[in-house]
Amino acid sequence: MSLYKTILEHHGIADLSLFRDATEVLVQIPITGCSLVLLDLHMPEVSGQEILKQIKTDYPEIPVIVITADEEIDTAVECMKLGAFDYLTKPVEHSRLWASVRHALEIAELQREVGNLSRRIKSGKLTNPEAFAEIIADSESMKSVFRYIEAVAPSSKPILVTGESGTGKELIAGVIHTLSRREGPFVAVNVAGLDDTMFSDSLFGHVRGAYTGAEGQRSGLVESAAKGTLFLDEIGEMAAGSQIKLLRLLQEGEYYPLGTDQLSTSSARIIAATNADLLAQQEQGSFRKDLYFRLMAHHIEVPPLRERFEDLPLLVDHFLQQGAVELKKNKPKVPKELYVLLESYGFPGNVRELQSLLFDALSTQTGNTLSPASVRSYLDKHRDGDGSIASAPKTQQPRISFSGKFPTLREAEDYLIGEALKKAGGNQSLAAQLLGVNQSTLSRRQKKAPPRGG
Repeated sequence: MSLYKTILEHHGIADLSLFRDATEVLVQIPITGCSLVLLDLHMPEVSGQEILKQIKTDYPEIPVIVITADEEIDTAVECMKLGAFDYLTKPVEHSRLWASVRHALEIAELQREVGNLSRRIKSGKLTNPEAFAEIIADSESMKSVFRYIEAVAPSSKPILVTGESGTGKELIAGVIHTLSRREGPFVAVNVAGLDDTMFSDSLFGHVRGAYTGAEGQRSGLVESAAKGTLFLDEIGEMAAGSQIKLLRLLQEGEYYPLGTDQLSTSSARIIAATNADLLAQQEQGSFRKDLYFRLMAHHIEVPPLRERFEDLPLLVDHFLQQGAVELKKNKPKVPKELYVLLESYGFPGNVRELQSLLFDALSTQTGNTLSPASVRSYLDKHRDGDGSIASAPKTQQPRISFSGKFPTLREAEDYLIGEALKKAGGNQSLAAQLLGVNQSTLSRRQKKAPPRGG
């Protein structure tokens, strides 16, 4: 067994214990928090089958891989019936042993994660709400994201975080790292614009003489993130050669520093983020399918701001407080009109754009109440050619439903105009912005509309 211990340590499996007395295994499992057992059937005092049966009775979640010199089919069948994950015959090839152990650990981890996720969804509560303090949100869509993050954060598998620019993907990655309780640091790198050589040098480091100017050895970011988290931003812009190297890192936990054929191993957890459509890139042949599915072990889609406008009051209050401190001003009051204005806009830059917009408005503020004028001016500059306010690409159908008689186009238009005016408190300018038209267009349509009830 000492040989197998050496093989597993080579592949980065740490904290291994070796026991020659089978009964000691049963004593140590609850103490050590065992994740997997390699069991030799031929042991003194107690048979391996008896130990296997006892382990699977008391700890059914722990995978057990049986190793024996016995090639009898009946013995193998008996062990599998007792719950063994795999059955290996001596002498065991190194690659076969590692493949079996890795597969067992992956399956066990997946089962734990499914259980955790199920419990989180059922409870509807966060265990560590303080970890999300930097993410200003109270909408149900974001709470759902938070619950999922808590469930998958302890996993060692990769996580893909997708969402439009400005939605806070790096903040999400930071929370995942915090909740993972990993020993190592959080290391972030933007891979956009890195060619294959720069990517390898940045992530994997180099040895002396690897290229002109490489006068000494340098560690890469993968080593810097040892036992921690490596966050790769803008993953959709990776070069083809870099994708192959990242795939090996994810599959095998191995990489080659530049200038050497000596393999290094990684203990860093990978989180990748992108605002690109990776499925479309696969169809175009610019992003590898096998890499995509490796990254998709867990997937977090961060909703755009326009799909969680219920968070606007919290975000506005937070950014105005933040800006007031920085500009050494009193935080102004916010008129209701401002929220109507903001909800009329699609925010292609999401939360980051809202922050910039409010900071700019606050910098010119003189009174006790924030004037909507600067916000309206910003929105006017971002109108489409037809006068409607520009919006980000739509990711879902408008939330409009009906029952009974299908409305005519005139009836639907009258209803929407009436609702917009109601929401805008009778302010035609604001109502026009909610409807995505200019005020003169709204006035013309109101004049053409028949009196309500007539």
